[in-house]
Amino acid sequence: MVRILCINAAGKGDLHGIRARLLTQQLKAQITHVDLDRAQSRWQTSKEVWTLLKSQPWDLVYQESSGIASGLNLIRAARSWGQRYVISTGDPVGGFFYTTKGPLWGALFELYERLLYQHCTGFIGWTPYLTGMALKMGAKRAITVEGGADLQQFRPLPDEQRARLRAQWGLPPGHLVCGVVGSLKWTARQAYCYGLELIEMLQYLRRTDLSVLIVGSGDGQAILERRIPEALRPRVVFTGRLLPEQVTGALNAMDIGFITQTLDGLGNYRLTTKLPEYLACGLPVAMSPTPGFYDYVLPAGWALPAAHPSSPAYHRQCAQWLDRLSWEEVKLKSSQARPLATTYFDYHKGALRFTAFMEELLSQSPLTDDRV
Repeated sequence: MVRILCINAAGKGDLHGIRARLLTQQLKAQITHVDLDRAQSRWQTSKEVWTLLKSQPWDLVYQESSGIASGLNLIRAARSWGQRYVISTGDPVGGFFYTTKGPLWGALFELYERLLYQHCTGFIGWTPYLTGMALKMGAKRAITVEGGADLQQFRPLPDEQRARLRAQWGLPPGHLVCGVVGSLKWTARQAYCYGLELIEMLQYLRRTDLSVLIVGSGDGQAILERRIPEALRPRVVFTGRLLPEQVTGALNAMDIGFITQTLDGLGNYRLTTKLPEYLACGLPVAMSPTPGFYDYVLPAGWALPAAHPSSPAYHRQCAQWLDRLSWEEVKLKSSQARPLATTYFDYHKGALRFTAFMEELLSQSPLTDDRV
């Protein structure tokens, strides 16, 4: 029996682990799933991964996320005994650290990223832009399998239920509800966290029938709350962190979901993991004008300004657009959202491509077991 080790480098309970299990369901193999413990030190995690890699001959190792504690061990195993592995990621590693930590960190992690891809047997990008980048960096084989959503859990709810959910969150009936779901971790280098654009644009709005729903938790919430003018506080609702089954209700309480990305070596290559869930719930999306917006969202959304989402110019332009926006246009965009989710973000369809790719890689000659 073919033996595959699946490593979720993003940690226990993370979406990456769910994705790995969904995608591998159709593989005819003995599959071992391991979710790394992000609470322990990287050194301890690295030692555990190395022991695991040496524990038996694995025909293939499949890792979700590009975490360095396990990724360096995969490179080492490939060089030591020819271990074959597949990397799947939704972020450009170097681009992420360049944007969030600065040029030096970006350069160091881009070197790691190149080595990770040059030694891999195959690469699976969450976007075609990441797939192209991996091939350019030296990956020998690659495929795109976008992030997905559980289309049974994330779905449009009846109008009566949506009205009850709005009342539950204290959202006024008849208001246009703009919202976001995500981590509210404040990034000092960017002076930004999700939801900032929604808070700041309120002061420029002329229309008074608009409220904001912010779902998530983090140190940025306190910063956002301090920025709300007293007169506008009744129009902003923070839910805190919600259980996955509660997120469906929150999305159905919104009329427009916001997704902001920086237009750089990070944002231009990625799709937020929440995009499939927004669309699956029939929620039209206001999104930064990245390639992903035009390729995956356009019929069901609007391009946000190209400025940085923390800039006053961005907030003013958002307000001007929303002041002009009609309910008819919102309803039209909403009708296009669910079909896009079923076309691009159905995990069953993604699993078919994933399985074909993995089976083809497995059909190649097995590794020579010469481990040290």
